[in-house]
Amino acid sequence: MKKILIFIVPIIFLFSSCNEELITVVDEYNSPYDIKAIASNNAIYIFFWSGIIASDFAGFNIYAGTSSSFVQPDSAIKNANQTYPTITGSNHTRTNFIIQVPNMTFNNGTLYYVSVTAYGTNNLVDKKYIETPISTVCPVIPRPEDAGTGTALTANNIKVGTMDPNAGTVTAESGWGVQYFGYQTNFNSIVNITNYTDSSFDTEAVYSVNGLYVFKSGNQLAKIWITSANGYRWAYQADASQWWGI
Repeated sequence: MKKILIFIVPIIFLFSSCNEELITVVDEYNSPYDIKAIASNNAIYIFFWSGIIASDFAGFNIYAGTSSSFVQPDSAIKNANQTYPTITGSNHTRTNFIIQVPNMTFNNGTLYYVSVTAYGTNNLVDKKYIETPISTVCPVIPRPEDAGTGTALTANNIKVGTMDPNAGTVTAESGWGVQYFGYQTNFNSIVNITNYTDSSFDTEAVYSVNGLYVFKSGNQLAKIWITSANGYRWAYQADASQWWGI
């Protein structure tokens, strides 16, 4: 009996193994997160965090347009080879990205919407690609920006305030209010204004080199970043009511 059992068991195992279904393992991607749109002069940048371990991860698809509705992946911006992903890359370390939205023309004062997804190719799935769903769509309006000199603070040739290093004050021009956002090392550290009611803006703020200030008059916004006692950078939004961003 022992010899018979030794012969039968392998046969049973063989038939059992042949009847099992083939199981494929497909990597899942984590969606990019903490997505922000950054306005620039006739340009848009997108900021986000990501870190994907999957070996077939190929890069990021960037979406941009005047409508907030996108079809994946057809609405994504194609790369120079007219394929996807928009931006190739295989960085598997959790990090933040700041990418200028490529291959499109953007007009100052026009409202756009942007988003980003992770993308990779995989022959084990019917679509032959993997893409994370669009989780966040960000509105953004490109606007002019430049540098200025002197103590009179102007944005797009409009005087919005005055800085007085000796008195330690920044004073808003008549008809304008000012919010001080503290010492900053990045001109775009403030993108959206959450407290945009007139009561949230003052007539005066403390002066600080590397201080970032946002001025408001009606729907106009101006961002001033003081770089020295005689210099600053500015950005100007003629109508921020659709976005309240600068």
